[in-house]
Amino acid sequence: MGFLLFAALAAASGAPSGTAPAPVVHGPYLQHLSKSGVEIRVETLTPEAASLEVESDDHKKRTLADASARFHSFHVADLTPHTHYQYRVRVGSFNAPPGEFVTARADDDREPFSFVVYGDNRTDDEAHAEVVRAIRGESFAFLVHTGDFVASGGDLSLWHRFFDIEGGLLRDHCVFACVGNHELYDDAAAANYMRYFGPSEGGDTRLYGSFRWGIARFFLLNAFEDWAEKERAWLEAELARADAEPGLAWRFIVVHHGPWSSGHHGDNVKMLMAGVPEMLVRHHVDLVLAGHDHIYERGEREGLKYIVSGGGGAPLYPDITPKPSTRKAEATHHFVLVTVGEDHVRLTAKRPDGTTVESCGFGPYANWDCDGDAAIAPASRATPTPSSDSAPTPDAPRSGTSRCGCRILGSASGETAPGANVLIVAGLALARRARSRKRG
Repeated sequence: MGFLLFAALAAASGAPSGTAPAPVVHGPYLQHLSKSGVEIRVETLTPEAASLEVESDDHKKRTLADASARFHSFHVADLTPHTHYQYRVRVGSFNAPPGEFVTARADDDREPFSFVVYGDNRTDDEAHAEVVRAIRGESFAFLVHTGDFVASGGDLSLWHRFFDIEGGLLRDHCVFACVGNHELYDDAAAANYMRYFGPSEGGDTRLYGSFRWGIARFFLLNAFEDWAEKERAWLEAELARADAEPGLAWRFIVVHHGPWSSGHHGDNVKMLMAGVPEMLVRHHVDLVLAGHDHIYERGEREGLKYIVSGGGGAPLYPDITPKPSTRKAEATHHFVLVTVGEDHVRLTAKRPDGTTVESCGFGPYANWDCDGDAAIAPASRATPTPSSDSAPTPDAPRSGTSRCGCRILGSASGETAPGANVLIVAGLALARRARSRKRG
């Protein structure tokens, strides 16, 4: 279970531990890494003062101090693009394990870079840990998470387990995440997600946003908003701005429930009804990265390429129903290593045992270069345990509701309620009261 998790649970229960527990529950870990800044977050058992020391390879140091609090979010600014830094968090006399990071490439930097896509870690800690161990053996710049970190976002013990498994990975690699339905079960789930992986305190309260890394821009979306309203308008405006963005070569969408899937949940009918795929094609989006279905899938439809990567540890969904858009699908735990170059994108989907599901790529406005190898494979692991999401149902008509029966914040029926965004903001307010930050 890990010493930090043991200490956290012992403190929460009031049970004596026999030794003084480490004061850190979660972290330190990286958030909002850019070409000029980063946030380093850490949570402690009890309110404590904390400090952060950051040092570059040329031995320039800076120290940030934060007053007594349980959650600290240090914002480090004025950093140099594509530069290696080391850092250490101190809580009282306790020194947390040292971490490191490399800032994002500058907008005009055309050199290739790599990132890892994974998601749906919940429920099976052993499978989750296997995926994380495999990821740590790769070389990459940052992580992209497709949502569903834990089975029930309001249960703090599940977040303890998540950080116990991913602590070392997230200490040295920033994860950019979209929100999953399991982070939106109730107000407590929303508050926990916003505290751990939400926007900077005092920033935008929306559960969607974008970031740039070198020649690529990423759009992180909330799949469970009403696509007829605010998020759709925001996305179209952001994509229009990206159309004129200097030096931009690639555009990636990250969303938990993508427009198409041959798995258990099927297509995101609300996105289809709102014409979101057509909008993405109009604005030259190159790839949609999604999760929700616990499979690996690669496909293309209406000129839009997509990947479903929901194999980070959750129970697998062997009930794959191939669609005309499906090029490859397999129910297996996995992650995807993506390398972005000036003229080509290469994806390699890997199982935790090191074997390759497939390796594919594409160039600007070009087809997948591996469609001749397209295949559908069943689950490669033992028979999955039943999902807590919903039972499979037939494909929904385009005029109907989503095939997903997952409970979403503010709704008992599985559909996103009109008041969901209000409750999310309320959850954010709770999270912000628990957070403290110093700038430097």
